[in-house]
Amino acid sequence: TPYPPANSLNRFTRGIGMARSGDAAGARRELAAMETLRLALQKSDQSFWADRTEEQMLAVSAWVALAEGNRVQAEKLMRTAADSEDGSVKSVLMENRLYPLRELLGDLLLEMGQAAPALREYEVALKAYPNRYRGIYGAARAAEAAGDRRQAADYYGKLLALSKNADGARPELARAKSYVAQR
Repeated sequence: TPYPPANSLNRFTRGIGMARSGDAAGARRELAAMETLRLALQKSDQSFWADRTEEQMLAVSAWVALAEGNRVQAEKLMRTAADSEDGSVKSVLMENRLYPLRELLGDLLLEMGQAAPALREYEVALKAYPNRYRGIYGAARAAEAAGDRRQAADYYGKLLALSKNADGARPELARAKSYVAQR
């Protein structure tokens, strides 16, 4: 597009997908393209968007680090990205961010087997971005993995309530229904 912030978001999405599916080289190519966009945004006096691109780059880099087995670096980068996003002034254009980075930190921690810390991150994200399907589902999975059956059932129940009028059979809803039925 002719809009660098939109291009950055597209690159971020592809980079995250590539890194999470094990294509670290592809994710690195997206990072290089994002760096070019970030520099162009800085040069055109669009620091707000340059900073958002930097946060997105940190997030992609975190997932690349995880794909390459560097768990400490992955958590450090993802936490830096989430903290930066939390501290940014929200723009009316970014009211509903594509993927809150605090929630993505929860995903990363859950992926690394750190269920209790992941749950804390999802809960922080849900305070800032309430009723997000992915956030609620992540919190439910993290609570379940942490062995907190009551909290897992509560989150799965919230997910079912949020989706009560939804069409289709999403795997997240099937898991939620199965979990709640076991109680």
